[in-house]
Amino acid sequence: MTLHLEPKWWYRILAGALVAITVMLLYWIRSILEPFLIAALLAYFLSPMVEFFQQKGFSRTGGIVLTYSIIVVILLLAGIYLFPILWGQLQVLLVSIPEYTNQAHELLQGFYNKYQKIDIPHAVRQEIDHAIRQVETALTDSIGQVINGILGVFTHVFNILIVPVLAFFMLKDEGRTMKKILAMIPEAKRTRILHLWAELDEQLIKYLKGYLILALTVGLLTSIGFFLIGLEFPFLLGLVVGIFDVIPYFGPIIGAIPAFAVGILESKSKAISALIVIFVIQQLESNVLSPKIISSSVGLHPLLVIFVLLLGNKLYGVIGMLLAVPVALTLRVLWRHVVLAWLLRPVQD
Repeated sequence: MTLHLEPKWWYRILAGALVAITVMLLYWIRSILEPFLIAALLAYFLSPMVEFFQQKGFSRTGGIVLTYSIIVVILLLAGIYLFPILWGQLQVLLVSIPEYTNQAHELLQGFYNKYQKIDIPHAVRQEIDHAIRQVETALTDSIGQVINGILGVFTHVFNILIVPVLAFFMLKDEGRTMKKILAMIPEAKRTRILHLWAELDEQLIKYLKGYLILALTVGLLTSIGFFLIGLEFPFLLGLVVGIFDVIPYFGPIIGAIPAFAVGILESKSKAISALIVIFVIQQLESNVLSPKIISSSVGLHPLLVIFVLLLGNKLYGVIGMLLAVPVALTLRVLWRHVVLAWLLRPVQD
C-alpha cells in the first residue's frame, strides 16, 4: 500500500475545466442567483429556531410559520419606533442634497483660491487642478448614484419580497433534501460527510451569527455616538456603519465615509468628532466585543480575506462582499475534507 499524491493528468484537466465552467456560469447568472443566495442565508439563520419549535411539538410547517410570525412582530415593533426616525432623516437628507452639493463646491473653491496664492511648480499646480476637477466630477456623479441607489431599493421590491418565499420552501424541504443527499452517498462515506457538515455548520454559525450581533451592536453604539455629538442624520448614518461593519477590513472605512462627508459639510470639528466616535467604537469592538462574541478567529489569512472581498465585489457588488468570507470558509472546509482527501487517497500499486 502506497500513498498516491499525484492524480492522473487528465483528472487535473477535467477538474480545472469544470471549475472554469462553473465560475463562468455563476458569473453569467449572478443577477438571478442573488435572491437565492440571500434566501439560503436567511433559511440557514432561521433553521435553528424552526427546529426548536419542532422539538416542542410543532410540525415543520407550523414551526416555520411561527418563526416568520415572530420575525414579523419584531419588525413591526422596530418599525413603529425606528422607521419614522429613519424615514424622516432620509427625507431630510434627500431634500438637503442640493445644499450639501453647493457646500462641497464652496469648500473645493475655497481650497482652490488658497492654494492659487501659494508659489508651487507649474507641473504640480496642473496636477492639483486636475485632481480638483476629478473630485468635482466624482461629487456630482456620486450624488446621482446615491439618489439612484435609494430609488433602486424600490425597483427591486420583487427580489425583496421573493426572498422570504424562497427561504420558506428551503426551510420546509430542508430535511427531505438532506435525506436525499445522504441517500445518494455510499454508506461508508456518510460519516465523513456528516463530520464535514458539522464543521462547516460550526464555522458558519460562529462567523455569521457573531458578526450579525457585532454589526447590530456597532450600529446602535455609533448611532448614539453620532447623536451625542450633534451630527445630522445620526441613526441613518449609524445604520450604514453597522451594515458595512460585517465586511472585514474595508467595512469600517466604507461605513465612515458618509458620516465624514456629512460632518465636513457642517464643520471640520464635526467631521473629526464623527471619525473619533467611529475609531473609539472600532477599538471597543476589536478589543472587547469581538473576543467575547466571536470566541476565536475564522482562521483565514488576511491576504486571502482581502482577495475574496475584492472578488465578491467584482462579481456581486456589496452583496458579494457580504457573502465573500462565508463562501471562503465553506470552500476551505470542502478543500480540507474533499479535495485533500482525494489527492492523498491511498491506492494499490
